[in-house]
Amino acid sequence: MKNNVEINIDLIIEEYSHYVFTIVYNIAKDILSYQDIEEIIADTFYLFWKNQNKIQTNMKAYLATIAKNCTYNKLKQNKQYIEYDDQILNEQGYKEDEFNRMLIIEEKIKRLTDQEKELFHLYYIEGYKIKEIAKMNNQKTNYTKVKLHRIRKKLRRKE
Repeated sequence: MKNNVEINIDLIIEEYSHYVFTIVYNIAKDILSYQDIEEIIADTFYLFWKNQNKIQTNMKAYLATIAKNCTYNKLKQNKQYIEYDDQILNEQGYKEDEFNRMLIIEEKIKRLTDQEKELFHLYYIEGYKIKEIAKMNNQKTNYTKVKLHRIRKKLRRKE
C-alpha cells in the first residue's frame, strides 16, 4: 500500500471473502468446480498479500481485479482440457463462442489505459454510478459519461 504499512490479511479475508467469492462465482458460474473456486479465492488473497506494496487504487478494486484475473486464468487452463471432449462440453452447458468472446473482451480491456481500466472497473464491475465516479475523480459527470462512451466504442472496434 502507499504508506508501506503491512496489512492484516486475516481481517481482509474476513471482510472481503464473500465479495471475492461473488466475483469469482459470477464469472465461473457452472464451469468450474467448487474446489476450483476455493483455490481461486485463496490465490486471490495470497496475491493481494504478496503485492500489497504495489496497490495504487482502493483495496476493494484491487481485490476484484486479482479475483477476475485468477478466474480467467483458471478458465483458460480448463479450456485446454475441455476442448478435447465434446461430451463434457455439452454436459456442462459450456458455450465455446461465449468463452471466446469473453477472452477477446479481456484482451481488449488489457489494451485500455490505466485510467480507462479503472473507470471501466468502477462502473461495470464495482457498480458505482457515474455521479459517484465523477465525484471520486474530481471530474464533471458529463466528462465521465463521455469517457465511458469512448471506452465502450474502443472495446467494440474490430482490430
